[in-house]
Amino acid sequence: MNYAKITRPITENLSLKIISLIFAFMLWLYVTAQQVETQMVKAPLGVRNVPENLAIVSELPQYVEVSIKGSRSELLKLRFFNKLKAVVDCSDAKAGRLNIPLSPAILTLPNKVDIRNVTIESPRMLSIEFENVITKSVPVKIAFKGKIPDDVIIGKPVIVPDKVKLTGPSSRVNAINLVNTEEIEIRGKKKKFSQEVMVHVPEKGVVVQPDRILVEMDISKKVVRTLANLPPTLLQDDESAEVEYSPKTVSLIIEGPEDVIRNIAKDDVSIIINIASRKPGEYKIRPQVIVPQGIDKYWLDTDEFDIKILKKTGSDEKK
Repeated sequence: MNYAKITRPITENLSLKIISLIFAFMLWLYVTAQQVETQMVKAPLGVRNVPENLAIVSELPQYVEVSIKGSRSELLKLRFFNKLKAVVDCSDAKAGRLNIPLSPAILTLPNKVDIRNVTIESPRMLSIEFENVITKSVPVKIAFKGKIPDDVIIGKPVIVPDKVKLTGPSSRVNAINLVNTEEIEIRGKKKKFSQEVMVHVPEKGVVVQPDRILVEMDISKKVVRTLANLPPTLLQDDESAEVEYSPKTVSLIIEGPEDVIRNIAKDDVSIIINIASRKPGEYKIRPQVIVPQGIDKYWLDTDEFDIKILKKTGSDEKK
């Protein structure tokens, strides 16, 4: 078999044939590109010129669906090279609901696109709810991460500033009475520290100023100590009366920061039994306990004292 004769019709004038194929393909592309069709395009939706005293509180659609009629080539250029956007002007807005019909005029179209060939399919009406913008001050509350360890005492924090200003839609700002900080990690901290933290705002569209605050606090180890054999002090207005009481001494358990508890002496606390204005007789009286500042908790090993008040005569005879 003579393969040269078979392949000659194919290989003869090969370069001319290739050029012809390329030309035919380009002609097909050109004709196809000029074909008119309609395509659906999604355009991101935005707003502008919202008055400074107003805020939008309703949810807006992210996109509008647009149908555009034109040549395939122009539509391809529009899709890939021209970022189509829809922007609604709100300069005439007032507090309340505003209904705005959507037309192709809100679109950023290239000059070559005829606006008469453009239609907004969805939504055709945009409903926007506006509220007045207000500002108010609210206190800041510290938020801690996880559970506070049982052996740790947190001193009263110093917050600078202790109040922040909230600005936003009236209904959302009025719903906030305090704001929390981001969570502060206290595990592993054993002494005074300061930390700058963010302020968390729970409502969308509300701006906080300042958005960061400084927190200073003392963290101490919690200790428990017992002060034993403490005699009570009688508070009486009749010195002629003889008083018997039981128990004669009590133990006071105190709890608080280690540096405070370790330095407290027995003379720093008082156990008061108030029998002023009481007549002779037997009573059960709860004592008053006075302790120095810095003690978080304290309790006695007894709840009440048994008191017996006896009236002395001139001959020291008891009645």
